[in-house]
Amino acid sequence: MKKCSSCYSGLWKGLIRINRSFAFGKLRVINWCLLKMETTKRVFFNRWFLAMMALGGIALAISWLAVHVFYLKPCLMCRLQRIPFALLIINSFLGMVTSCKVGFFRVAQGCLFLGGVLGLGHYLIQMGALPDPCAVQKGLSSMQEFSQLLTSSRCSDVSWRILGVPVSLLNAGVCFGVLGISIRGNCKMRKTEGC
Repeated sequence: MKKCSSCYSGLWKGLIRINRSFAFGKLRVINWCLLKMETTKRVFFNRWFLAMMALGGIALAISWLAVHVFYLKPCLMCRLQRIPFALLIINSFLGMVTSCKVGFFRVAQGCLFLGGVLGLGHYLIQMGALPDPCAVQKGLSSMQEFSQLLTSSRCSDVSWRILGVPVSLLNAGVCFGVLGISIRGNCKMRKTEGC
């Protein structure tokens, strides 16, 4: 009996080893698939982060050239429109460096949305649909306020056009366009992932 029980226990141990090795082999395949999926996601997000950093850098370089080379005076809305692009560069860089890619991608999409809203708002101010925040105030109290009023540009003035289109409308179009493409690309990636 002892001999038979040891045979059975040896057989049982062998079956357990076979099941474990099969399970570990299956886990290896699953881990490889997860690693491949994770690599695909990482590459997708890093490409978008590079594109968003380039977009923010180009937009800030153009605004710098407009002010320092072409001597165009930016209004309050023009200066506010630069903030989302600076935030876009910072968030995209952090998204590339850290492992929290989805979070930084969503924040970068929020920056694109904010830039589009500011551009659209500036365009509506220029067309007269919204009140001008840089409008002349009644009752200036000092000569310094008067001289500042003369040297600053108003938000309702279209000071720069590219091919006849105001830059504020181009800003809104580019931001909303890139936002839409990034949402669509993210949805496609999720569908291929199987989520």
